[in-house]
Amino acid sequence: MFDLLQFQPHLNGRPGAIAAQHKFENDWEISVVAGPGLYGKVEDETFEVAIFRPNGNMTEDVCGWNTKHEVSAMMWVLSQL
Repeated sequence: MFDLLQFQPHLNGRPGAIAAQHKFENDWEISVVAGPGLYGKVEDETFEVAIFRPNGNMTEDVCGWNTKHEVSAMMWVLSQL
């Protein structure tokens, strides 16, 4: 599922950082970022993840240092809710 993410330069002015979001049919959303000052490194292919409920509120804290496989697993679970 990781391939559904289309990364762009991070919008908060973090040089070298990337970001992608995906909204599922059930209105759950995932935000995936990596780069300097974040809990994921582009060069290590680790990522910081935030998950948003259908009402737009973020669940708990962000989860850092996730592999592509772990992000894909989170995405699959979100798609099944």
